[in-house]
Amino acid sequence: MPVKGDRAVAAALRELSRQVAVPLSATSRFALQPTLTQARANARALPFKESSGALAASLTIKQKAGSPKLAPTTQVGPDASYEKWTPFGFRRPVNYAHLDEFGTAPHYQPGRGVTHPGSAPHPFLGPAYFSTREQVVDRFGKRIGPEMEKRAAKLAAKAAKGK
Repeated sequence: MPVKGDRAVAAALRELSRQVAVPLSATSRFALQPTLTQARANARALPFKESSGALAASLTIKQKAGSPKLAPTTQVGPDASYEKWTPFGFRRPVNYAHLDEFGTAPHYQPGRGVTHPGSAPHPFLGPAYFSTREQVVDRFGKRIGPEMEKRAAKLAAKAAKGK
């Protein structure tokens, strides 16, 4: 028995795969909102004697550069373009956020001629991820299905018009 419509179904699936980039990105950004909120709260609560608020203000949701459209990598972290002049000097949190998150080992500072004792880690992104990961997955799952169904319905309507 010959199969009918297989080429049309294959063409429709190829077209649908081209349409997923926008809903994947939008849904990922929506799903990561709780992680961003928690990371900002964690960054504001870091026990630093000099706090300008620049780290918390710089946190954003962004798509990793170079990630494929059909499998985008969306992440929470400091925005590379964020800069702020503070009473403590010029701040670009993208340059030091990882040092706050993971700490530093003792190291020699040649410009000052001293050995810095290092700093303890003050994680703010890791705990935000671990406290919100179930919520992120749930938000993504509830949003992506209806978004994909909308796209599929539009493609089906377009295909029906073309007949």
